[in-house]
Amino acid sequence: MLHDGRLYVTGRIKDLIIVDGRNHYPQDVEATVQEAHPAVRRDRVAAFSLAGDEGERLVVVAERSRAGESAGVEEVGRAVRAAVRKYHDLSVHDFVLTGAGTVPRTSSGKIARRACLQAYQEGLFV
Repeated sequence: MLHDGRLYVTGRIKDLIIVDGRNHYPQDVEATVQEAHPAVRRDRVAAFSLAGDEGERLVVVAERSRAGESAGVEEVGRAVRAAVRKYHDLSVHDFVLTGAGTVPRTSSGKIARRACLQAYQEGLFV
């Protein structure tokens, strides 16, 4: 961002999700996902883009909350996809609902999106 002729870095470009030429901040998508269904554990959601033949695609990995143990993955996935479509005009290519403690975090407690992407690509979320 430029302000008074000075450049200010306001975010990490590597975390930016770019789909169809539009920029989306993963934090915004993650906030929408955690509010979409009670089965999604708060602050344990990672949204990232995956490069494919048809461009960037959105992937969301979320930990299951204790309150949502009985909810089916398909039900939660439908709610998440609908919320992301409504509030961000984005399609979720893949949604993974995983167990507690599986979404990678940094030592300071932030979501480690790159580590999550790597784990996703290695098939560790099953």
